[in-house]
Amino acid sequence: MNHMTRDNDGLGRSPVATCEPLMGKTKLSELITRERVLRSMQGVADWIETSTQADPVEGKCYRMAVYDVAGGVTWMYPNSNTAETISAWLDMGDALGRPEFTAKAVEYANALIENHEYGLYAGPASEAEGLMWYWTDVGSYSTLYSMRIPRAFMRLYDITGDQRLLDKCKAIGHTLAREQLANGLIGGGWSPKKGWEEANDRIGSRYAYILATFANLYKLTSEKSYRQAYERAVEGVLRMQLDDGSFYQLYDIETLGVTRAGRSVKCMFFAYIFNALAEAYEIMRDPRLLECATKLGDYIVRVYYCYGALPYCVGPDILPSDLPEMHMSTYECANGMLWLYRHVRDERFKDIGLRLWMSACLNQADTPDNKALHGAILIGSDPTCSTSIEGIPENRKHLLYDPRRAAKCVLWGMVNHVFAGKQILESPWLED
Repeated sequence: MNHMTRDNDGLGRSPVATCEPLMGKTKLSELITRERVLRSMQGVADWIETSTQADPVEGKCYRMAVYDVAGGVTWMYPNSNTAETISAWLDMGDALGRPEFTAKAVEYANALIENHEYGLYAGPASEAEGLMWYWTDVGSYSTLYSMRIPRAFMRLYDITGDQRLLDKCKAIGHTLAREQLANGLIGGGWSPKKGWEEANDRIGSRYAYILATFANLYKLTSEKSYRQAYERAVEGVLRMQLDDGSFYQLYDIETLGVTRAGRSVKCMFFAYIFNALAEAYEIMRDPRLLECATKLGDYIVRVYYCYGALPYCVGPDILPSDLPEMHMSTYECANGMLWLYRHVRDERFKDIGLRLWMSACLNQADTPDNKALHGAILIGSDPTCSTSIEGIPENRKHLLYDPRRAAKCVLWGMVNHVFAGKQILESPWLED
């Protein structure tokens, strides 16, 4: 077996990592077919459509479904506010030959634009213009969800020409740029009661997404201020990355230093970071982004080959709110790993990307007689989790152990499964 080294990748790396898995060729390349990917995409479309029909909020869909052992469903969080849903509808429409899915993307965007309280803020406080209502429905607006709007709205504008989409992008951009911290990142959020104090003193690693936001806004407007904001954001994200390629879960909001409470590594957050690096790289062609992604990909490879999965959290000092899910296998990074393989031909990246996508596909419900369950990618309930954990917030108490609960399905994972499926469909090695 020939283990080619990656000593000529232009990233200044030492030639220690091999370009193929130790077991040889990427076996899943022979098992994943176009028909399988399209069938899985259709399942996601069916589930999102069902969750939309169940949601009392016009145009929205539920963020989560929790299933009991008999297949019954409890829908949770009607204000999903996940901008990637727009892109997922467009990708599924392209792949499945369903142009009517564009109308579903438009419907979702309209729900964000036209609902000034539970969508994009348009109230009397100009300091928060364009911010996205936080899906937990606790009365705050999230910069993390706001910063993911421009990419989806710009894409939808190219199809519809609806000027409101670009106007909202610019409003969001002005708000976020004004609040950019000295370290290049953005605080957590704003609320009518607390103002920007809602951000508190910590920031999650997934707020690295802001570098993609500023790259998209620079593409949209050509304003130098966004280019400068992008540069500051990149510098901040690179400071956050650890020597092993990973990111801690939480950092000090002022210094980007790490306290004991933030030293867990939340692998689920890696999907946000990957998506940001991919979006920004397609615009800026910045080699620093590819190097950052490669280091992160190397870390994920090592974790996966150790655990046989990519756990929700690893490392010391797991936060109480994450204890119910810390052992849960995640699949959202499939998209990032497959994107990375397009640019860095390390077969291990392809191998792990396909493993993550396939595990999600194998856990996808095929129950056409139960529409609430059909198409859902199921994540199990941890039987070792306590029935009560001190410090767990209200919006995560549904994760506490209950023998009647079988699984859940989360919108964020579903849309990333679609994006990974698109990567596979566009791959030259895909079997028909």
